[in-house]
Amino acid sequence: MKRTGPLIVLVLVLVVAGAVVGHLLGRSAGFGPGKGPGKLRQVSAIVGSEKARFFADPEVHQVLARHGWSVRADAAGSRQMPTRTADYDFAFPASKAAADEIRQHGNPAGDDVVVFSSPLAVASFVPIVDLLQTAHLAARDAGGVWRLDLKALADANRRNLKWTDIQGNTAHRVARNVLVATTRPADSNSAAMYAVLLDRATGGDLTAVTKLFTDQGAVDSTSEEPFESYLRSGRDYAPMVLVYEAQFVDHAVNDGLTGGQTLVYPTPALVCEHTIVPLTQAGVEIAKLLATDHDLQRLAAKHGFRTADATLTAPVFGKVRPGDAPLPDSIDGAVPDPDYKAQHTLLAKLEERMS
Repeated sequence: MKRTGPLIVLVLVLVVAGAVVGHLLGRSAGFGPGKGPGKLRQVSAIVGSEKARFFADPEVHQVLARHGWSVRADAAGSRQMPTRTADYDFAFPASKAAADEIRQHGNPAGDDVVVFSSPLAVASFVPIVDLLQTAHLAARDAGGVWRLDLKALADANRRNLKWTDIQGNTAHRVARNVLVATTRPADSNSAAMYAVLLDRATGGDLTAVTKLFTDQGAVDSTSEEPFESYLRSGRDYAPMVLVYEAQFVDHAVNDGLTGGQTLVYPTPALVCEHTIVPLTQAGVEIAKLLATDHDLQRLAAKHGFRTADATLTAPVFGKVRPGDAPLPDSIDGAVPDPDYKAQHTLLAKLEERMS
């Protein structure tokens, strides 16, 4: 019985020592209060569908967890977001204009943060691009990059140029108008930005712009849907599909190109700046982390996005030569990201004509 006291003291010393060691090990592993396994800060986000693969990447999860975060990302069309931000910590649309619209409808907790960017592009196939060149709608620039002339495309659509009208066409004998498959401008940022480009290319000819959308028939509401159909069904779905460059590069790097898939850049061009609107203080913190953490930016480049640090993007893009065409190092002469009010006015007029 006389030894009970020293024994208790020894046990207490060991317990305290174990707690201290555990705390130090936790700190050395990047954990701490509110961090570590089972103690991650949970946040929810509504994000453009083109970023779904980035947020689903286990490496992204690991980096976020290292900083004490766990992000649940729900995909939606960027232009569907303004009325769907309740209960989310941040919204992550595909452009500044879409972010401005969310800000107009909500109660942001901090400034918008541009995390990375991606230009609009057209996913197609080598035989189709050859037909476009024959029809004087596309050509390689001095660097070998394929360019689609949107003014010439609109002029051809006015004449109802069909694929079967192109001389020597044996690759796509379909009697449908030559156009780009898109989402609906009212729902999706990619189509809204395409409408901005067409408005610029046609000198504000809203009739021509409307026709390039209505001739498509029924369309999807998020940018990932038509791209998935392009990958799954090829030319049977559509010979040209509007995408973000990042979607194509992500697929090329992480899945591989098959069946003569290639990428064409519209002229004029437009670079979409994927922008976070923080809706809570946690959203403010995660936005800063996504924009500044080297590993998260590296993983964004792995998924095809252009980062502020070009040295992260170059090794990824250097691996991709769709249809033996290089990806452009930079997007020169791009149309500026449109002002929210100007875009809203254009899309309201377009939607009225399309309804």
